[in-house]
This record gives sequence, structure tokens and C-alpha cells, in this order.
Amino acid sequence: MAKKAGSGSSSPKAKTFCDHLALLSSDFTRIPKSDTPCKRCHDVKESWVCLSCKDVFCSRYVNMHFIEHYRQTNHCLTASCRDQRIWCYRCEALLDARVIPQLRSFLSPSNASKDLSSSSKLENMDALMVAVADLISEPVPSFDLRPADAHSLVGYDELALAKEGLQKIFDRGLEALADHQVQKEFLAYSAIFLAYHPCPSELKDLSSFGVNLSEETSTFLQAQHKLKVASNLSASITQKKFVLLQQASKYAEVKKEILATDGKVAILKAMIKGLESEIKNLEASDREKTHEVLDTIDTQVTTVRDGLVSDLAQASAMEGMTRAANELVTQRQSAWDSLRTTFAKLS
Repeated sequence: MAKKAGSGSSSPKAKTFCDHLALLSSDFTRIPKSDTPCKRCHDVKESWVCLSCKDVFCSRYVNMHFIEHYRQTNHCLTASCRDQRIWCYRCEALLDARVIPQLRSFLSPSNASKDLSSSSKLENMDALMVAVADLISEPVPSFDLRPADAHSLVGYDELALAKEGLQKIFDRGLEALADHQVQKEFLAYSAIFLAYHPCPSELKDLSSFGVNLSEETSTFLQAQHKLKVASNLSASITQKKFVLLQQASKYAEVKKEILATDGKVAILKAMIKGLESEIKNLEASDREKTHEVLDTIDTQVTTVRDGLVSDLAQASAMEGMTRAANELVTQRQSAWDSLRTTFAKLS
């Protein structure tokens, strides 16, 4: 029976590799939102999306519909719609999407939000750097690449190697014996040297060295090749660790700069927020004063307008009376003027 994602009393350590990534959907672009309902029961409490067919099912804490889906289809890769954790039912483990290239895109800014803060990116980079630090701290296998002492390989008295033929071969090194012609010359020189040397007991190693010379030389060359491969591998590991250390140091500097920039941005945002608040307050205050002035003007205009309308109506109603009064005043004024003129003449 397959284990259920997230089972156990403590969180399992995420794996940094998986043998079932070929089951990933080729057109999968993003993990659905956390409120996406289960395809079968339509529950939204804890949904997981299948990374093969993109269907969404509920977890073991609800109705275990994703487990049923896995048993029916063998689609083993799934991601939590809530927190983007990725689980493989065949591996029976969480997968570290920050380290596995095929899964890293699910956690990238393009899938969640193109406006993720730099701090979120730093969290992902910090996790990657932890994994890199673990790799760097792993010990390098120790390869003993020091050449063996010439005496232990050949076991001869160096004074006995004065003969020119053997000396040339010895000077060329053991690799020279890979040449069939050199092997023949070595055997011939050795036989002559042993035949005429006054102390043959001291040269028993030279005599035995010629036995199975071809096979021994082949074995030697194979061993030498393995040592070369080991040497190259050791150098490669050292070089890669050096590059990782360089990049880790560079990341530390960049992270420091990013955090400093984020700090400045935060300060500027706070200032902008303060200015926006001040602008809103000024706008509110100005709006209130403006409304007061406009209300006063409106009240005065309305009052005067209503009075004017009343006066006009009254004036219209009094138009006939005004004309008669005007004629009366004119007549009385004319009579008065005439009376005054007459009085002036008589006096």
C-alpha cells in the first residue's frame, strides 16, 4: 500500500532526485489555487493536483480521492495547491522542487506571481545554498597517486643497471614495455646481463620480471589508467567545489546588496505611504473647506434668488398700481409747480 503524503509525526526530508519525472505533463504550467475543489467530492479544504493529468483531488485528510486516483492511474506525482509541496507516491517521499530542475519551474515567479519580492527569491536561493554546502562538506575520496618507489617496483641494485641496453629501457619507463619490440629487447638484455653478471643471486628479481611480461605490462597500464581517471576525478571534484565556493561567496555579497536595497525600498515605500496619507488628509481637509464655501455661496445665492423672484412677482402685480400712482404724482407735481410759479408772479 502506498504511503500517504505527509504521513508520520515529523516532516520527512525532501528528496533531491526522483526516477519518475518522465510522468510529468509536458504542458503543465502552474499549480492551481488553494481553493480549487476536488474533482470527485468538490471539497476545497486540502486539494492536490496531479502533475501528469492536471486533475485535482482531495488529500488523505479529506476523502483520499487522490490516493484512489493514483491506484487507478499510477500517476504518482502530485503537488499541494495550498503550499506547493510535491510528493511522489512511488518514491513515497516529498521532492525538493528547488533542487530538481524539472520541478523548479513550478516554484518560479512566472507560475506564482511575477511580482514576487526579492526576499522570496532569496529564500529559494538560501535553500539551494544549504544543499550546495552539504555537497561541499562531503569528503573527497582519497586516492594515493604518489608514484611507488622504483626499488619496490623493480627490486634491482641500481649499480647493476649500468649496461646501456637495459638503462635505456629503464630510462624510458615501464610504459615502454607496452611495445612488443621493447619487450623482446628487454628479455634479451636481461638474459645477457644475468649470464655474465658475477652475482646472479642479487638479480633474481630481474630474472623473474621477464615472466609473463606482456600480461604484467597490460595489468600495469590498466592500473595506471585507473590512477589517471582517479586523479582527473579528484581534480574535477576539487575544481567544482572551488566554483561552488566562489558562487556561494558571490551569492552572499549579492544577497547583502539585495537586502540593503530592499531596506532602502522599504524606507521609500514607507515615505510614499506617509505622503499618500498626507495627501489624502490634505484632500479631505481641502474638500471640507471647499464644501463649506460652496455651501455658503449656494445658501446666499438661493436666498437672494428666492427674494428676487418674490420681488419680481410683487412688482409685476403692482405694475397697474404703479402707473396710476406715477400719473397722480406727475399731476400733483405739475399742479404744485404751476402754483409755485403763480405765487412767484404775484409776490
